[in-house]
Amino acid sequence: MNIVYEILKESWNIYLDVAVYMLFGFLVAGILYVFFKADKIKKYLGTGKIKPVFLSALFGIPIPLCSCGVVPVATGLKKQGANDGAALSFMIATPESGVDSIAISYAMLDPVMTVIRPVAGFFTAVCTGIAQNYWGNNEPAPSLPIKETGG
Repeated sequence: MNIVYEILKESWNIYLDVAVYMLFGFLVAGILYVFFKADKIKKYLGTGKIKPVFLSALFGIPIPLCSCGVVPVATGLKKQGANDGAALSFMIATPESGVDSIAISYAMLDPVMTVIRPVAGFFTAVCTGIAQNYWGNNEPAPSLPIKETGG
């Protein structure tokens, strides 16, 4: 029973160490949410194979969306005319390195890893988006016929 108490006690101490950074991350995430709406991001993604991928990855890094929340935003980007690579780049960059996760990286890791994490997320997103634009399947998905039921 003593070991369970010690584990809970150390977990609480880690939580207290991280809490200040998490609050700061949530504050910055809230500020970014107010100033960087998804509609403003959509208008910067035009046609091309490389520039929209860089812009979508760059815009996706500070936005505080989880991997579940980024899917509707990426779908909206795609519906607004973003190419496949730009939407994919945004989907990869956003959950990899939100402002809140950067703050927690600083609290739990060191400053070097805090810098490397968003850089690696940006690099991964850009490489994947460019690969999609050049070598991906650009054909539209076939639509399934709708069966009409007789009544």
